[in-house]
Amino acid sequence: MKNLKKLFAGCIAVLMTLSFAGCGGSNDSTKDSESSKQKDKIEVATTKDIADIPEGAEKELLFMGVNDLNPVGSNEKSVGLNLFEDKGGSIKYTRVTANNKFTKLGAAVTSGKEIPDIFKYEWLAFPCQVVQGFYQPIDDVVDFTSPMWVDVASTADQYSLAGKHYVAPISYNPSSMLFYDKKNIVDNGFEDPVSLYDEGEWTVQAMEDLMSEWCAGASGDQTRYGINGYFALQIVQQTGQTMVTSDDNITFKNNMDNPQIAEAEERLSSWKKNGYVEPSWYGSAAEAFKANCLFYGMGEWAATGTSGPASGEEWGVVPFPSDPKYTGEKPITTADMTAYMWVKGSEKKDAVKTFYECYRVAETDPTYVQNTKDKWLTDNKNWTEDDYDIIRSVADPNENLMIFDPAYGVSSLMGDDFGGFMSGVNLTGWLYNGCTKPDEQGVEYTWTQLKEKYSTTVDGELKTINQQVQKFLKK
Repeated sequence: MKNLKKLFAGCIAVLMTLSFAGCGGSNDSTKDSESSKQKDKIEVATTKDIADIPEGAEKELLFMGVNDLNPVGSNEKSVGLNLFEDKGGSIKYTRVTANNKFTKLGAAVTSGKEIPDIFKYEWLAFPCQVVQGFYQPIDDVVDFTSPMWVDVASTADQYSLAGKHYVAPISYNPSSMLFYDKKNIVDNGFEDPVSLYDEGEWTVQAMEDLMSEWCAGASGDQTRYGINGYFALQIVQQTGQTMVTSDDNITFKNNMDNPQIAEAEERLSSWKKNGYVEPSWYGSAAEAFKANCLFYGMGEWAATGTSGPASGEEWGVVPFPSDPKYTGEKPITTADMTAYMWVKGSEKKDAVKTFYECYRVAETDPTYVQNTKDKWLTDNKNWTEDDYDIIRSVADPNENLMIFDPAYGVSSLMGDDFGGFMSGVNLTGWLYNGCTKPDEQGVEYTWTQLKEKYSTTVDGELKTINQQVQKFLKK
């Protein structure tokens, strides 16, 4: 594994403003403010790399979403929006909620009334909503061979049908990282996980050994835990495997019988049996550390800003450990992605093209990238520049393999937290997490039991989506 500082120095790609999405559900979070916190030193963002919206073209885009792209309250205007307005554009906002957003979008597209032009990318967008006619291809507005987009072309290819692309990635973020209190590491004589990572020795076994020693060191009536939070998906995907695979996005296949997935899930099951897993929900790293958890897996929102370390505290952050069976050239990042779908029925091609380019430049131009870093360090005085570099290095698609499971896009049952599978949980999320916690009835599962219970359901959902894809391609 490359030295962290060298790795980050080589990053020329995608840095994302602070957000988190995807914990156990959709790729949209109420904690995800669309308004950036950029430093005031850039009062009006501009760039010569993007042309103005042509005269005579419609310049106002209707955005439907849970959070407004326009600044709300004391939030500052994002660089992307500043750029878009500088090029003549504006955003009109239609508010929806987390549990009615897809219904509202579908109703608008079907009726042809108040059709939004753009809608934030969600897990369910592809292939499910594409083949249902929610969105249109973006190849007329995005050239993935151009310098602006070439770094994300491989991801875009994962969201293509019959040579047509439907998703233009704006930026990436690790869906979860491992946070820890360095005091616990030092007091117990452990080697710092960041040091292990930098030395190429940060493996899942090394992590397990630390959790084992930590839990065994509890004294009196104290109970210690190895880990809490959002981590099962990431541990499994360090194998490079996903629950569903696809053949050129034409045929989607059940991959639950994969032995690497089984091994990772059985490891998670053993962590639960050994008492390493604290299954409660903690909304911040501080809460998890107070509950004697060595590691807290979550997006950076839960360990930065007002949720970050207090004065005098020193926390660490490290990517998820590598799996011993993974042999790929690049380390794996279970990624969240920011992108905006072009809704079917929208005819504002020029404005959509400019919008995409403005938001992409805001995430890649060195001036704005440095500005984001400066602001982060200003807002997080008890985190260091090295910590920031670790978080951002994992978000570079040139240095990391970005993993996305097609399973989340198969159907509402499999990818929508409000799709009717379980309260606040979709089926795919449960497949990853079911070995670490009991279900709603208190039943605990091994991977073999989980697979036997749900594999037929997954096969049924895959049969349906494969039929829908074939029908879509014949149109």
